[in-house]
Amino acid sequence: MAQFIGTSMPVGFAGSITRGFFDHTTEVIKNDATTPVVGFGVPVKLNSTNDAVAACSATSDSVVGFAVREYGQAEPDGEGGWAQGQPFVTVLKRGYMVVKLASGTAAKGGIVYLNATGGITAEAGASPSNTAIPNCFFMGPASGGLVEIAFNI
Repeated sequence: MAQFIGTSMPVGFAGSITRGFFDHTTEVIKNDATTPVVGFGVPVKLNSTNDAVAACSATSDSVVGFAVREYGQAEPDGEGGWAQGQPFVTVLKRGYMVVKLASGTAAKGGIVYLNATGGITAEAGASPSNTAIPNCFFMGPASGGLVEIAFNI
């Protein structure tokens, strides 16, 4: 965590792209109408017809990216998420991002796991169903429940 005149600065906001704003790959993808992505920084999967993305909700989901926090977007619920019914989602396909850590103790180089509810965890053995997200690693310890990850780097 960075220090500024004796005050700890937060690591960022869930869904914020970090490290080199020109060194990442994002893709704008249609948001699934039935189970839409509503949070920033959440892992996303392709829906059943492979024409849109939905938030991951089980360890068996294949993560295709993470929902990006867009600048200039209104956050109507005040919780930092997409408006219900938002037709498109920007998805991080490669790069660095801040995400919420549901459980565990993140450490630099540690493997990122998907838990049974689609959350991010650092616990491999806490539940036999936690699944490692391929090519996804923690970039350091969590700060205030948020942690930086590297995806497909």
